[in-house]
Amino acid sequence: MPDALAPFAKLVVKHGVRPGLLDDAERQRALGLVWAGLPESQVMSEPEVNVAIKAQLAGPAAFLDVDHVELRRWLVDAGWLSRDGFGRAYSRVAELALTPAQAETVAPLQGLVLQAWSAALLQARQAAREARRRAWTATRPGA
Repeated sequence: MPDALAPFAKLVVKHGVRPGLLDDAERQRALGLVWAGLPESQVMSEPEVNVAIKAQLAGPAAFLDVDHVELRRWLVDAGWLSRDGFGRAYSRVAELALTPAQAETVAPLQGLVLQAWSAALLQARQAAREARRRAWTATRPGA
């Protein structure tokens, strides 16, 4: 795994993370990860953007302990998602319209299939935990 992906990988394998408790850099990585999984160049209604965000929360962003409504607000407030004045139309901010800091944050994610990447990380973490459990159990008397 490229070193630039390591901070994202560290987040993806966590559980129960509240965006408000992350430091600024980690929060931007978490929001950038969600942004990268949203549909590009598509105006979405509120129900459609909710479905897209829920899909991220069920996949690559499953580490976040937040509902889709709160996450939608985080994305809008941080400039990753745009919303019309009435809250009826949403769209992922275009890559060229990201701030330089945002663009730098998500650069390592370009070309990744986020669902597959995050699933592989979680599977590897689970396998490592199981191996540690088996090793520990083997050291116990009567094992």
